[in-house]
Amino acid sequence: MTEPFVNEISESEVAPDKPSAGAIRWARENLFSTFFNSVLSLLMLALIVVFVRGLLSYVFAEERLWNVIPRNMKLYWTEAYPVAEMTRTWVSLGIVLVLAGLSLAVWKVGGKTAPRQFGRTLTSIGITGLVVAILADAPSGIRVGAAAVGAVLFLAGQAVRMMAGERFKEETIHIRSVLLGILLIIGVIVWILPIETGTKTSLTIQGVLLVVSYLLGGVVVRVVSEGLARGVLVGLWLLSLPVVYLVVQRAPVTADVPVMSVFLPSAVAFIVLGGGLLWWMSSGNAGEGGRLAAGVVVIAALGCWLVSMPMLVRFLLLALATFALAAPTFGGTGKAQKNIVIAWSVTVLITAYFMVMMQAETGLVGLQGEFIGGLNLTFLLAVSGLVISFPIGIMLALGRTSSMPIFRLLSTGYIETVRGVPLITVLFFGNLVINRFLPREVELDNIVKAIVAIALFSAAYLAENVRGGLQSIPKGQYEAAKAMGLSTVQMTVFITLPQALRSVIPAIVGQVISLFKDTSLVAIIGLADFLRVARDIVPNQPASLGSLQESLLFAMVIYWIFTFNVSRASLRLERKLGVGER
Repeated sequence: MTEPFVNEISESEVAPDKPSAGAIRWARENLFSTFFNSVLSLLMLALIVVFVRGLLSYVFAEERLWNVIPRNMKLYWTEAYPVAEMTRTWVSLGIVLVLAGLSLAVWKVGGKTAPRQFGRTLTSIGITGLVVAILADAPSGIRVGAAAVGAVLFLAGQAVRMMAGERFKEETIHIRSVLLGILLIIGVIVWILPIETGTKTSLTIQGVLLVVSYLLGGVVVRVVSEGLARGVLVGLWLLSLPVVYLVVQRAPVTADVPVMSVFLPSAVAFIVLGGGLLWWMSSGNAGEGGRLAAGVVVIAALGCWLVSMPMLVRFLLLALATFALAAPTFGGTGKAQKNIVIAWSVTVLITAYFMVMMQAETGLVGLQGEFIGGLNLTFLLAVSGLVISFPIGIMLALGRTSSMPIFRLLSTGYIETVRGVPLITVLFFGNLVINRFLPREVELDNIVKAIVAIALFSAAYLAENVRGGLQSIPKGQYEAAKAMGLSTVQMTVFITLPQALRSVIPAIVGQVISLFKDTSLVAIIGLADFLRVARDIVPNQPASLGSLQESLLFAMVIYWIFTFNVSRASLRLERKLGVGER
């Protein structure tokens, strides 16, 4: 990938850093510059002290039942998943952490920080601990502990700045070292908390997997190119979702699935016939015959839903129609033809494999109700809804900005209809009606219907975000692409759409955060998501009665942790791509 051209500025041309004003001078200039500002500052400080003291007193009150949180972690995480099969959930978490560790290394997330910034962070945390010790109406043991930890961190922050000397502004501290230290501290806390020994061991193994995969990722980027490593990781992330939920956690039993009589022959037939068709259509010599063949495949892909046939054939026909429409644009050379056929063959095999897994009965022993619940279900709804809604939203955005009236009217009608209906209504409607739109032999369960409803609802909002990005592209970009002889599809894929998506990253991230929180609405159709477990299930356990407030506060903290980290990752991505700067 070509690096963007940036004007380099020599050190002599860079303006010197503004001298530190000191805390007293800063407060005088920003809080007490005038009599009116002084009154407002003192009033706000008093309100903050009252609020913080009230919050800390509530959190550390003796009647708080915080011990129910570690005791019910299994319910929060997986709800009714069989205890005997919990190893499968640890394997699922391990897959995600291994991919996360590899991704952090391959994308080189982290970098370095300056001792001044690191020292400020330690000092701030230390001051927070001292404030807790002073203001909290808590037992003396907690106050003394908070004061001790705060004092240690405060002194550590000052020591870091002093030890750095004149290099305290230079970025010399590796963030990965800091994260490793935080991981070790979390590990110590886990072993202190009243959790089962097996859970402590499993959590420790997960932490080790994360570190080892990160180190392995550092080796991988030295052996293979970054582009190849990133492409493989993106593919693994996409496959991880069905692997985790359809294979690992569901434990499918394929004894009654007609693999040899239906799935295998169908897959081979589509690979051979579809591959030959795509090879011819991507050769550049198909001409009008190629377009006619693509039209026939599209009609067959849509018409197959009106007659009875295996679901695998229906999905493969939809995939073949997509490949047939794209083949003339992305083919033309021998290598491109080969890549298209390889991609098609891999798509057929993956589709057939996961269709087998979906059709197989679950082999979980002692299962009661849905096998997914708690935070596990919340993640599934959020990630699946986002993955499915993203391509649909882009297609709707392109349709609404299209010059063809039929696509523009259909897209506009869908977007305006869905945006005018609350998500709760869509969930109710989807839960009751979706199966009526499908062939008789197809019946979706409640979780799949909820995923479909969330994805269709989210796609309408995503389409409007992408449309805003498309409209921000200057007309000169379109004219330049046409002057180069690019087709409409090539202009969209290579020129306008990447720029549009880059410019609307903040809006898309805001929608991701909203989608993650909106998944809590599935409780109205009977699904036990994370919030429902925290509100209805844990507080009603015999040993946890009266813990509703603590359980809801714990749920609030978990939601905040994930949404805050998504927001910070978005800011990092925006800075890297220069959103709003160029």
